[in-house]
Amino acid sequence: MTTDFIEVYDDALPAEFCERFIQRFEQSPHKQQGRTGGGIDTEKKRSEDLYLNQHQEYADDLRTICDITTRYALDYFKKYHFALIAPVALKVKHPRTGEAVNLTHENFDEVVAGNEQAYMQLLYRLGPIQAQKYLKNQGNYNYWHCEVFPEKNSVEALHRSLLFMFYLNDVEEGGTTDFYYQQRSIKPRRGRMVIAPGYFTHTHRGTIPVSNDKYILTSWILMNSGQQLFG
Repeated sequence: MTTDFIEVYDDALPAEFCERFIQRFEQSPHKQQGRTGGGIDTEKKRSEDLYLNQHQEYADDLRTICDITTRYALDYFKKYHFALIAPVALKVKHPRTGEAVNLTHENFDEVVAGNEQAYMQLLYRLGPIQAQKYLKNQGNYNYWHCEVFPEKNSVEALHRSLLFMFYLNDVEEGGTTDFYYQQRSIKPRRGRMVIAPGYFTHTHRGTIPVSNDKYILTSWILMNSGQQLFG
């Protein structure tokens, strides 16, 4: 199988949700200048950001976003099932025999089939959700970057396995998400979701929207910590 591990799911978010959330974003008093992993740097990123998990009024929106993200993440992990095998050598109970077995590529279907979500949630978690606005002819994250990096006082960013984003509106010109090594450029379409690996292999950027402003929701799917997995 040849793949670039970039999956695009059209109409993942309902159009009504996208339209309503853009209105909520514009009315929010909590918006702030966009940041990179190194802080505010307008040479790398120009955006207006909103951190939904920090504000209780977005709890219903977060439930919708997280439920839909989980649904499509499950599709992703079913397609790329080594993400549930390779990172952690799980020994599990065989559902038919009750015997403890190593989870492998060869026995994956008989051991995990129908229970993939439980394995996904054992190994992975969703990161905090950000909403971002990129102004027409100005906003961008045009700096080629990946999502995994060391931080001074945290290992959180090192646990990012996948990135995901939802486009909340159409952008006819500009505003693409470009993946460098895959030579792939994804156009913003309302409700479209993108899932891709977060490491340097999928170095990417967000170009300047030309036809109109661009709105997205974005975060990561992170590997659970060793303390959580192993106690």
